[in-house]
Amino acid sequence: MVSLSARTVEWLVYTCLLGLIPVVARLLVWGIASKGVEPLAVSDLVAFGLVLHSANIQQVGRLGDTDKRWSAVHFGISIIFIVIYALLMFTTILPSANLNQASILNVSLFLCIVSFILSFVVYMRMQAEDRGSV
Repeated sequence: MVSLSARTVEWLVYTCLLGLIPVVARLLVWGIASKGVEPLAVSDLVAFGLVLHSANIQQVGRLGDTDKRWSAVHFGISIIFIVIYALLMFTTILPSANLNQASILNVSLFLCIVSFILSFVVYMRMQAEDRGSV
């Protein structure tokens, strides 16, 4: 069994689970609704991605002068992802657009997985920084 530190559990709860509230809520409603609710929506995944990258920006800003290049790269990546998520959100607002909604959902899901991995990398870097091993 994997043993997680208290800080890792806090990160998972306060960042990841907080960002997944729309996804979990939709899944619950989908589970009890007879029809009309999709199990997953682009807007829910966008919310998750935005929470992750907002947390990344906050964490990277804490790093200070320790490694400016690493900070700048991850700050820039988070900004790019936020812009991409904003564009994906825009696709959900467009009235009757001729867009392949299944493809947009798949892209959003893929981006969320990448965002989670990037967020975990930032979190692990911050943990190493706090321990003084960077």
